Amino acid sequence: MLSFVRIRIMSGNERYGAITFMRDRFGQLREGRVYPCSDGDVARKVAEDRVEQGWAQGAAVFLRRSSGEFDEGEMITLVAYGDVPAEVRDRVPF
Repeated sequence: MLSFVRIRIMSGNERYGAITFMRDRFGQLREGRVYPCSDGDVARKVAEDRVEQGWAQGAAVFLRRSSGEFDEGEMITLVAYGDVPAEVRDRVPF
């Protein structure tokens, strides 16, 4: 069973997203698709659904703080589902 700790952080320069991870033909986890989301709850649902429905072996919900584009700034992993690289799981703050 998957668990999620609800975190609400509000700021104009914070963006939520979900990133999937897939196994390549050698069995290594590789980044899949990144889904920009409107808030943490939407990102959690996207990540959880992708893993539970078998579209990805793993997924992580993240918060990115920046004043620029979506892919700029510090990334904080909030929750991880399924198989994700250790460096992603290690960034979960709790």
